[in-house]
Amino acid sequence: MKIAFRASPKPGAQRALHELSSRYGQAAVAEADFIVTLGGDGTALEALHEALAMPAKPVFAMRTDSSTGILCNSLRTHGLIERLQAASRVQLPVLQAEIEQAGGRSRALFAINEIVLERQVFQQARLKVAVHGKGDPTSINGDGLVLTTPIGSTGYNRAHDGPLLPLGCSLLSLTGIGIRPPSVWSPAVLSDHEILDVEVIEAVYRPVQIRTVFETIPNICRARLFRSPDRTVTLLVDREA
Repeated sequence: MKIAFRASPKPGAQRALHELSSRYGQAAVAEADFIVTLGGDGTALEALHEALAMPAKPVFAMRTDSSTGILCNSLRTHGLIERLQAASRVQLPVLQAEIEQAGGRSRALFAINEIVLERQVFQQARLKVAVHGKGDPTSINGDGLVLTTPIGSTGYNRAHDGPLLPLGCSLLSLTGIGIRPPSVWSPAVLSDHEILDVEVIEAVYRPVQIRTVFETIPNICRARLFRSPDRTVTLLVDREA
């Protein structure tokens, strides 16, 4: 069995990396059967994003030091092969954004936990938001929007009073950031089959950027957000957890 280890720079994670790689070896990701991360959720998400190009490559995350890690299993340096073989496989959905920037350039963006549309300057963003094929768009003013998967609903989404979604459900959460007046907007729970269309009004004067954990694209004119129909990533979870 070939394992690729990924570790945060924290001392505890580096110590665990040295011990585990000495015991089990260190494979290149492209050749590995599993990716094992040492750290917290940030390290796990980096590996899951790396696995987007290799969807058959499962990720087993272990929490080290004082790292926070709802994605992570407990750290043990013994019995790793048996844990990997016995772990439950959780298929995580992937968010996709088809983006048009000012000047007409088109881009695609992928995220496992959340996609954020947010103002770039002091002025409020002005957005038209619609569920594709379902009625007229809603116009809102504010700081932005957050679209999250169930695994992403525990973080930035919750900081803005968005709903907590059960892991494994077929839902997405759409939460406003600083929408004014607050009475015009409340968090929405959508089927993960829905497609969200967002248009930026006065994009030149009120620029908006789109952001994931690992990438930011400025000067967005419009974006179509949805669950990717052909991409998932696999997280391994200890059956004992």
